[in-house]
Amino acid sequence: MKETVLIAVDSGKYATKAILKSKDRQAITIFRTKMQKVASNEMEIQTGSFLVQHKENFYLVGDAVSENHTNHDLTKKLDFHKICIYTAIAELLRLANLKPEDVKIHLAVNAPISTYNDSISKQSYKDFIENDGDPILFQLNNQVYYFHLKDITIAFEGMGVVYDEMEAIKEKNVTTTVIDIGGLNTTFCTFDKITPVFDSMVVSNLGISLLKAKLAKLINEHFEIAVNQNDLERILQNGYLAVGGKINEESKQLIQGVKAEHFKEIIAFAKGRGYTFLNMDVQFVGGGSYMLFDIIQKEFPNARIVINPQFANVKSFLKILEIKHGL
Repeated sequence: MKETVLIAVDSGKYATKAILKSKDRQAITIFRTKMQKVASNEMEIQTGSFLVQHKENFYLVGDAVSENHTNHDLTKKLDFHKICIYTAIAELLRLANLKPEDVKIHLAVNAPISTYNDSISKQSYKDFIENDGDPILFQLNNQVYYFHLKDITIAFEGMGVVYDEMEAIKEKNVTTTVIDIGGLNTTFCTFDKITPVFDSMVVSNLGISLLKAKLAKLINEHFEIAVNQNDLERILQNGYLAVGGKINEESKQLIQGVKAEHFKEIIAFAKGRGYTFLNMDVQFVGGGSYMLFDIIQKEFPNARIVINPQFANVKSFLKILEIKHGL
């Protein structure tokens, strides 16, 4: 009898996060959602990167790929995301030392709210990730993985840790607003205890990608320096611009100002869609919450910025699988 394995994957525009859980094993992985087609499998692979083969093509996935190969399409129904999801599955099986032929995989994956709320789009995306019911032959770092995906669970983005902490939330009898600041979008959802209020689900384009675009423009205007996507990633992470190894002190204030203005736009968008933030717990999740940590603390001192905010959604996806499949 095959062993039941739960796998939750949150493949965002910035990073792909995934967790595996079985009766006696757990594994976790995170890598940048970047992919580049390459000519062959004759490459040396570094930590955080993967060489994969899907169908007849080879791809480099993860940290080693340039920022220019990130994806900014609104839809998730792309081979780009499918390959990142399959990469996460194969990598988790490797980490847990499990063979695909010995396990039955129950998978949960993320979908934008617009897809989740439309039954036709939701089913189409489900079929797409399931490979229309056909077996999946996938190669990760020259290791072959052969598996089936059936009856996968589609989870909506922006649920935070509401379901991961459902017992505590039900006991507190609170209303919770989750603000999920991602790579491309910022998603808002209010929960009455653990029940999502679907009319409250809204999505803006105010993700970290837009923040980077604003920052690139200001750096060019103030310092007459053109920066690329790789530069912007380092500048935001460091909190300053350095030229020839010398830190530009003026840039620190400029970066903080851009971050603060971007966060104000996020909150203004929410208020324009009926959010008042009165008498409710406010929870910030997503990788962008980590990047805007100091701004959020200043503007929303009583809000909760979830620990490891990038993994907030995927933890709830896993909890849904646990309830659904009784592990």
